[in-house]
Amino acid sequence: MKKIVLLILATAGLLYISCKKTDKGIDGPGEVYGKWKLTETRFDIGSGNTPYQKVTGEAKYLVLSKSADNAGKFEGDAIPDLFSFRILDSVKMEVSSNTYKTPLIYYYKVSAKSLQLNPPCFEGCGYRFVRE
Repeated sequence: MKKIVLLILATAGLLYISCKKTDKGIDGPGEVYGKWKLTETRFDIGSGNTPYQKVTGEAKYLVLSKSADNAGKFEGDAIPDLFSFRILDSVKMEVSSNTYKTPLIYYYKVSAKSLQLNPPCFEGCGYRFVRE
């Protein structure tokens, strides 16, 4: 009987130790929601080789928040034309803006500390953010 109790306690201890601890203040991978600071932009002129450029001047922010019906809301001054989005999968979101009548498909890449948004453009363009 003692061996069974020791085996159960040892197994429970190993399971407890092996559990990954997460920081409650940071969303895990794949979470786009939160406040993001714009750090780099890219607007290629057609060659496809233009690198991202560091943002200078006053800091600009993008806040992505959850709203009803599995949709989200854009706020902030980093990309003021955007107002709502809907996550389609792990790399695409449907984005609504003041400029276009129909929603656009943006590609995104997110980690716990960074976000990259790529609007649809032929030349290559994008925005990079860090989590605030």
